[in-house]
Amino acid sequence: MTPATDISPRQQPASDLGNLYRLADHLDATLAMGEDLMRQSVEIAPLTAGDAHASIEQRHRALAGFARTIRALELGMTARLVQARARAVEVRDIHPRFAPLIGLFIGGIAALVDAAAGRDGGLGDTSKTALTSGPDVRAFLTSRGLLDASVQSLAGPINIAVTEDYLVAERIHLGTLLDMIAQLLESMDLAFDIYAEPRMPD
Repeated sequence: MTPATDISPRQQPASDLGNLYRLADHLDATLAMGEDLMRQSVEIAPLTAGDAHASIEQRHRALAGFARTIRALELGMTARLVQARARAVEVRDIHPRFAPLIGLFIGGIAALVDAAAGRDGGLGDTSKTALTSGPDVRAFLTSRGLLDASVQSLAGPINIAVTEDYLVAERIHLGTLLDMIAQLLESMDLAFDIYAEPRMPD
């Protein structure tokens, strides 16, 4: 009998492709959240001498809300990538011909997996989770490359947009991460037809 690993990827039984489809699902979800992250921005006018306390509070709430939104998306992406890594290991073991590309992906997200596990600070640093006070928000935005470290006050005009240079979990640029995921999905589709329309029974 011909071993399953010697069969062309497109001839693999559907039962052998379950982990691959689950991997694709996690990668698709990560891409969607990454694209949503890229659409996030905030623009706040500078404070003036006559601004009331309520206006100051509103300004800080808007900036903190922006920070919490992008952090939630970042956490969602990282959680999906942790699951994707587990599925990728399974795919690599079942489809050894695909192992080199899977290995590049696993290595590429290793730093994010470490961050999710709380190693070396990163996502496991609970001091960066609340994002309610000015210093917390400033520290978070600075750590993600959205605010220059030289900025000591948030009283001036603020115009921030998430770009490909956003540092996910302080580890990897968002653009690099999304490109890597898109390339893996494209290669998986070429090899396994993962996005093909299901064939109707005769």
